[in-house]
Amino acid sequence: MTKPVFEEIAPFNLDKFLTASKPLDLTGINLDDAGKYPLSMSEVKVLRYMQDTEFYTVHYMKALMETSALADAECRAFLVCWGYEECFHGRALARILEVCGHEPSKRSLDEFARPRKFAEVLQDAGGRLLSAISSDFIAVHNTWGAINELTAVHAYTRLANLSANPVLAQVCKRIVKDERRHFAFYYAQAKRRLDNALARRMTKTAIRALWEPVGGSMAPREERDFVGAYLFNDEDGHARLAEIDSTIAKLPAMEWFKMVTADVLAGNERMRRAGVSIDRPVLATA
Repeated sequence: MTKPVFEEIAPFNLDKFLTASKPLDLTGINLDDAGKYPLSMSEVKVLRYMQDTEFYTVHYMKALMETSALADAECRAFLVCWGYEECFHGRALARILEVCGHEPSKRSLDEFARPRKFAEVLQDAGGRLLSAISSDFIAVHNTWGAINELTAVHAYTRLANLSANPVLAQVCKRIVKDERRHFAFYYAQAKRRLDNALARRMTKTAIRALWEPVGGSMAPREERDFVGAYLFNDEDGHARLAEIDSTIAKLPAMEWFKMVTADVLAGNERMRRAGVSIDRPVLATA
């Protein structure tokens, strides 16, 4: 049974967050020691996807900085530190892949040179349009961010729990601490900004029409499905998906939200039909 993240999050203090913002805390961890332990090939695929997702944050920030989020002092200050911290998550994951004898993903480098995909252009244009209509667009951004950051909390927790590599597990747990703080900001902002009918209507419409899981616009659907199945296709994983949805559903006008579970379970079914196998590490028993 998972312990609800929603109940563990204290009221968010932006000044405290900004003052404490720093690279990923690796105190007591030597990333090179990860090379002493195995990574399954399934873990390698998941790590590359998550590495890319962390580095891809810059694209998301760019799109947001073209909206009214740039004019909002709280969002602007948070976004700068958020992107900085996410970059160090990606660097740590890439280093672990490297010392374990696996090539880190190059997609996160190639992404900055390729033309934007249609889905990305549509999402960016939708954000700019909603932003031009009303400053209440920020409620959409923060609700979207809350969904993705809470998903990251559970994804890294599961990766840590499933791994036979103790260094990777420790790093994932440190990343979770950052992701919880990021989620706390987004969730508190969303709860406060969904305070009027227009903000709630915009958010409901945008999330239903445009939302996709973190990293979804970056990678092929088959890769996203694989990561979702690796991390969440068992009893504990399903419970975590339900926890994500139920937490977001506590926000004003979001009581209908079940999109994370629906998306991942649909991906699990596609994986089953395709006959794709998943190689989870065999964990030592006490």
